[in-house]
Amino acid sequence: MEASANYQQVTTRNLQQWALSAASQFHNFPFKASNSWIAKFKKQHKIKQQEITKYVSAKETATIDEILAAADIFRKQTMKLIPNFHKDFIININQTECQYQSTCDRALYMQEAKAIFVQRQRINRICHSYTAQYAITMSGKLLPRVFICLQEATGMFDPKIRKAVDEFAKIYTNVVITSSKSGKLITYLYTEFLKEMLAPYVRQGKFLLLIDSWDGQTNPALYDKIFLDDDGIGTCTIKVIPSKCTSLCQPCDVYFYRQVKNLIKRLQNCSFLIEQKREITSREDCIKIHAIVHHQLSAPIFENMLRYAWFASKLTDKREIFMNVNEVCFPLDILKQPCNCKNATFIRCARCRANYCFACFYDKYHPTMCIISSASTNE
Repeated sequence: MEASANYQQVTTRNLQQWALSAASQFHNFPFKASNSWIAKFKKQHKIKQQEITKYVSAKETATIDEILAAADIFRKQTMKLIPNFHKDFIININQTECQYQSTCDRALYMQEAKAIFVQRQRINRICHSYTAQYAITMSGKLLPRVFICLQEATGMFDPKIRKAVDEFAKIYTNVVITSSKSGKLITYLYTEFLKEMLAPYVRQGKFLLLIDSWDGQTNPALYDKIFLDDDGIGTCTIKVIPSKCTSLCQPCDVYFYRQVKNLIKRLQNCSFLIEQKREITSREDCIKIHAIVHHQLSAPIFENMLRYAWFASKLTDKREIFMNVNEVCFPLDILKQPCNCKNATFIRCARCRANYCFACFYDKYHPTMCIISSASTNE
């Protein structure tokens, strides 16, 4: 309890060591701090392993109570505003950093191995990153498109690359593509996002927008210029999440982006790619991956999962049963059901619920066929 109060990380091994130290003062006491004892101890005292929300410095721990208090105030104020808006128009937007080559921190190897080496064709793809910005609604929907900002040395696409990117945009229609030197959004790119993605969705309707405290997006005048009704009155109400509180009360951060990154890792670390000695790390791959991720996560089956992100942020008291990406797209039972082409199944589409190998799903860009299939069904 003392260690937890001081924000120290405590493990099961720590508990066993402390118990043995306490028992050592009693002579002839045959105490072993066994696994069965530690299991009973944790159950008796209601101790369980939990995911670490955030790592903080010694300086930050001095203000942790202030951060928690600020998050609590934000939640109370936001929940007062929520009844004034339709849930389709309560929106959270946030940037997330994506590696050109996502990695898994662990790998299976023989027990006697002293060091684990993993080959990559382009090592710099692990280090370099770009930005993706999704927008989710409280009703459990994604905005129609995702905004990505690629890293370019000059900050802009040269003419040849620009031509290729324009062609990609015609194929992957649910992605808006831009670039910067750092691969991160800057104010004028964020303004482009508001005009290209948010304005067509909300039109002249009133909406509540939850954003973090990044300086490039907190100026109210920015929204008053873009979101106006016929009478010239602003339609956007912004609520800024306090600094250092995003991991506590921002729906995108608290749960949604975990699912995005999981799906990306599944795509980039597929067994098919290992067998083919292939990597999907090109400029087109980054665009294509997010087109697929957006297509999958905007499926109706994930609406409850997206709504859970708001519950996990404590912005709503309503919680519903949901299935995550692993349960919907990668259940173990699909491994026994081959793709129509007879190859091993890689994924189950969240929309059409059919099984596909990597080549049929990714290389042939399944979302195009999935849309055709859905349209045929509706007809």
